[in-house]
Amino acid sequence: MERRYSQRKPAAVHVYVSFAGRETRRYKTMNLSSHGLSILTGKRQARPGAIASLTFVINQGNLVRLHRRKATVAHVTNTSTGMMLHNRNRAQNKAAS
Repeated sequence: MERRYSQRKPAAVHVYVSFAGRETRRYKTMNLSSHGLSILTGKRQARPGAIASLTFVINQGNLVRLHRRKATVAHVTNTSTGMMLHNRNRAQNKAAS
């Protein structure tokens, strides 16, 4: 049974991933959706439930934008890691209360 909130789209985008206490590394995504992503890691890099900080670098002509999000590792294989993106609105609402 499919449990995805939104449809995955194949995408080869570079993303910088860092876990607490570890150095930031660059990976390539396999696919993206509005609620998650899958990255090619080459080997097991994290455990399910770990929180990661993601930085997407978006080139728009002469302008470079950084898009930062937090994500939770959902599943790990020997070649890839699947992550669920944190809902930015929920975090902003908690900070405002």
